[in-house]
Amino acid sequence: MERYFGPDGLLAKNINQFEFRASQLKMARAVAECFTGEKPLMVEAGTGTGKTWAYLIPAIESGKKVIVSTGTKTLQDQIFDKDIPFLKRLIFPRLHAVCIKGRRNYLCQRRFKDFSYQPTLWNRDEAKLWKRFQKWATRTISGDRAEISWLPDQFHTWNEVCSSSEHCVGQHCQEYSRCFLTRLRAEASRAQLLVVNHHLFFADLALRNRSGAEVIPEYEAVIFDEAHQLEDTIGQYFGVQFGTSGLSDLVRDLQRDLKKDPKGLDRFQSARNIAQQLETLNRLLHHGLAAPGRTQGRYPLDLEKLGGDLIPTCREIIHALEQLAPLLEPGENLPPAFESDQRRAVELAGAARRILDRDDDSLVYWYEVSQQAASMHGTPVEVASIFRDRLLASDKPVVLTSATLSVGGTFDFLRHSLGIPEESSELLLPSPFDFAEQAVLYVPSRFPSPSDPTFCEEMAREAYEILKKTEGRALFLFTSYRHMHDVYQRLRDRLPYPLLVQGQKPKRSLLTEFREKIDSVLFATNSFWQGIDVPGEALSCLIIDKLPFDVPDDPLTSARMEHLAQKGGNSFFGYQVPRAVIQLKQGVGRLIRSSNDRGVIAIFDIRLLRKNYGQLFIRSLPPCRLVHKMEEVMRFSFSPGEPSEAPGPGCPSRDVSG
Repeated sequence: MERYFGPDGLLAKNINQFEFRASQLKMARAVAECFTGEKPLMVEAGTGTGKTWAYLIPAIESGKKVIVSTGTKTLQDQIFDKDIPFLKRLIFPRLHAVCIKGRRNYLCQRRFKDFSYQPTLWNRDEAKLWKRFQKWATRTISGDRAEISWLPDQFHTWNEVCSSSEHCVGQHCQEYSRCFLTRLRAEASRAQLLVVNHHLFFADLALRNRSGAEVIPEYEAVIFDEAHQLEDTIGQYFGVQFGTSGLSDLVRDLQRDLKKDPKGLDRFQSARNIAQQLETLNRLLHHGLAAPGRTQGRYPLDLEKLGGDLIPTCREIIHALEQLAPLLEPGENLPPAFESDQRRAVELAGAARRILDRDDDSLVYWYEVSQQAASMHGTPVEVASIFRDRLLASDKPVVLTSATLSVGGTFDFLRHSLGIPEESSELLLPSPFDFAEQAVLYVPSRFPSPSDPTFCEEMAREAYEILKKTEGRALFLFTSYRHMHDVYQRLRDRLPYPLLVQGQKPKRSLLTEFREKIDSVLFATNSFWQGIDVPGEALSCLIIDKLPFDVPDDPLTSARMEHLAQKGGNSFFGYQVPRAVIQLKQGVGRLIRSSNDRGVIAIFDIRLLRKNYGQLFIRSLPPCRLVHKMEEVMRFSFSPGEPSEAPGPGCPSRDVSG
């Protein structure tokens, strides 16, 4: 690793302005050692360490077939489109790397062909894009939706033509030889390095567990980047779910497929009748879960309390699906789509029965109501045994890394939540950036608590002063939509800067506008806390409303806290606090992205100073200078070495360190 990362190494010799970082070399050595041993490795690498190259180079050098799994498609694309081509050009010209995303990211040739015969478009806007989309679909080599930067996030037609496990008929498909996924998997089987995301990785692991089939080719080692997201992702794929959207999709596809049948067989007429029955039952299911007056959200699943008709409705749905499946038995000259419909009917019936019986004590059962659908879930209360038994027991090298893995300087929470053995290796590498010089952390010493009715009013008042100082250029992160809209309404007519609000436009468009309009302020929640990168002067101020604790009455959070308490642990300090610490670290990490960045971080949560757990949060954050008075914020200079009150221009350049 010294040969690559040392002061006189290959990177230093071949890259102008390459900065030698001892922490990057240390991480690369630890990863290389993990690849030759049997112990898992946990690495927290602070922003600017250059962790991507620190694991890619030893992974490639090992000669093993390696999976790199990311928490987001954004990082997945960055690694495959930027980091790997750079290293291939510079050091590893023979490297064969392949990027695999979830099925729904790729065009399905069969579904596109069928849909094109008689397209049913969502609205006029989509109709205007259809010809342009058709042109792309007939010319693309990869079928990857990411190629189409002009396609809106909410392009409903994509759901009609994309690949999905529900619609796939495998080798029976007439387009099998032209299938983008078939070609991609063939190429992946020959590659040394595969870049996937956590959702695809654990979907594959769950599939191997259920049926022995696989989506990802066999591999010899795995690296999890953004590993702080693993607990939530694993839970999604090793449980069970059943809802109105899946049933609605089956009914719609079945009715469409039956219309194409020219034979008029009796069994297909029976299938049509059952499809109509399922359509009615699905409306009853939605009404039973999303009863009038019930707000959107997640709730504990108690079928008896939800109403007398819900259980009979579920039983009727199961009975109808079980009657439907034999009617769709593959036969001579039947379209392959019927095989897909039959499989989906069997799977939906099985999922509904598991949820209705609720006889798996390892799952917590809950349901969710959204604007368009309602669904029931059974999710593992703990995933440690799954991760340990399905992955760590295989003795394959496993590396877990992120900028936010530790809590208060230890990996105890990660060990407990993922079942990582005590003898595993760990490495805690602070960021090389000078946070004490580059940033100031403002936590007002006198402020209403988050539950106080005046909290949003006071927050808007203080934020107004800070945003005048920074001349906009701010990301305002909230823990709830209610706080976000409240503060936005209070500031919208007072600030002379462009104000952008999550939900107004697709996320990608908002971020593009935020980067281009240097003085803009972006109000956001949820997904904007992590995975976004806005280096330079467009982001010179980060404001956070309060500590991002999980909602305690969320059914999954509540069940995991109760599970921990039953084992003798402290559910608040052992679960809620660590998760909130990691989320806060992710949010704070949006500000300083290069050695040239400077800025203000403001957190309006008095609990940081008044509660005994407040110091744990502060100790877990980068070592910024902590201030409690607005005057100290006003004195902060945005230009190093200049004591001026007004912020100077930032520098958007990035460090070259991978």
